[in-house]
Amino acid sequence: MSVVSVLQLTAREGAADELVRRFAELGIFERARESGGLIGARLLRRHGGSDFAVIADWESRADYQAWLDNPARAETGAQLEPLLAGDVVAGELYEVVG
Repeated sequence: MSVVSVLQLTAREGAADELVRRFAELGIFERARESGGLIGARLLRRHGGSDFAVIADWESRADYQAWLDNPARAETGAQLEPLLAGDVVAGELYEVVG
């Protein structure tokens, strides 16, 4: 059964544009895809704000867990951390039911 992860991020004041750039430069979605099971993902920014959502579709809960456990995720998270108002944590996981 496929699942969707929803991760909320808030950029530090004045760092929202840099967060978008860094996210792309780090190739986070490409690295997650290499981990296996990523169907698709997108980075959303609240209109006019510094709040973001990362929405990702995974083939299974195990695939998402494999990404959470992947050293590449820890590495990219550490590089984003200085731009964030809070810690990088696991996203909420939802089952696709319809």
